[in-house]
Amino acid sequence: MARRYAYRCELIARNLDGTYEATLTTYRATTPRLAARWARMTAGRYAELLAPAPTASYLAGVPLVEIEPGNPRPDVRLQAWADSTELYEDVLSTLAEGRAYAFTVTDYGARYELRLDPLPIRRAPEMPAFTIHTRPSTGRGRHRRPRTLQLVP
Repeated sequence: MARRYAYRCELIARNLDGTYEATLTTYRATTPRLAARWARMTAGRYAELLAPAPTASYLAGVPLVEIEPGNPRPDVRLQAWADSTELYEDVLSTLAEGRAYAFTVTDYGARYELRLDPLPIRRAPEMPAFTIHTRPSTGRGRHRRPRTLQLVP
């Protein structure tokens, strides 16, 4: 019988020397497709948060400085990963095989890691197992047998 998995999906930010770690978001998926879809959506959302559009309403009145071309751009790599169909299919096949998937981007102050880890789960029993000493109905509570009506002469 094939193993069943749930998937723990998380985006983690760490400083470069590894002394501080913050979990930015988590999700528990029931299928590889849901895990890959969540990863794709989260990568795109955090790419926009790392490099917002200069015309965003919450940046009105804030002095903006253009960065030099040689600086690291984790937002560009995250967005490229989110837009790639080939990488999406790679995530699906990796998770379907029961292996973990990780994607990491780095800038000057932090390392961002998108992780998808399979978690083995047990299948629920198909029917309850009764022993010799237990009865499915105890005669009390919601499992009691219905009373029979007695006719009054």
